[in-house]
Amino acid sequence: MNYAIEGIYKNGSIELLETPEFHKQVKVMVIFLENKRKITKLGGLFKNFTVNYDKIEQDLKELKRNSSAHILDEFENNI
Repeated sequence: MNYAIEGIYKNGSIELLETPEFHKQVKVMVIFLENKRKITKLGGLFKNFTVNYDKIEQDLKELKRNSSAHILDEFENNI
């Protein structure tokens, strides 16, 4: 069974944000995500629009979940 767990890389170690279901040694794949950047100014056609940061964050989390699922599916199908 493949599944993704979020973690934080710091000083050469990865701290998992939840406990995995495995109790024995297993192979893992680590993917480093881009650093988050916050929109500071909109220009062009969108300069008069209000930015809904909560909606953007929600959409990005959904995209991340979908991307993780896709990567795991590709990994599982290529084994």
